[in-house]
Amino acid sequence: MSTATLETTAALPLGLAPGRSGRRAARPRPAHLQLVPTSARGSDAAAGETAAPASAWTVAAPAVSRAAAARRAAAAPLRITRRGRLALTSTATLVVALVLLSLMGVIGPAGASSSVVVQPGMTLSQIASQQLPGVPLSQAVTDIQRANKLSTTSIAAGQELVIPGR
Repeated sequence: MSTATLETTAALPLGLAPGRSGRRAARPRPAHLQLVPTSARGSDAAAGETAAPASAWTVAAPAVSRAAAARRAAAAPLRITRRGRLALTSTATLVVALVLLSLMGVIGPAGASSSVVVQPGMTLSQIASQQLPGVPLSQAVTDIQRANKLSTTSIAAGQELVIPGR
């Protein structure tokens, strides 16, 4: 049982917060807490003897056995908040959309690519202008370099180059 001491001030009218003249207390006492006397004779006071003074009261939570609390927790259904439902729904929708798009082929390899074997005397610019005519030359050279992981424009005769598809 957890307890917290509640101090009262006799000079203040009922309902006023200490240190704040003329203002009412911001929060009422929660309904699940009870005021119980803190004196050693607290159980005797309940039996009809002299009650404890108002300044000797303690706020206490009702006594609940651990077994009862465990049964209540086990019996409680799983509750998902609004934010949780939104997260689950959006995740499921995203997964379904990605699966459908990948099955339709929208998300997949960039496109069909072809390859060219470099002949003696050929340059990367010549190959780019022949194989990718609708693309600006500098962009075509860069695309071929990236597709083949080349750091320079130097190529050798007999080398096989992948031409990315558009």
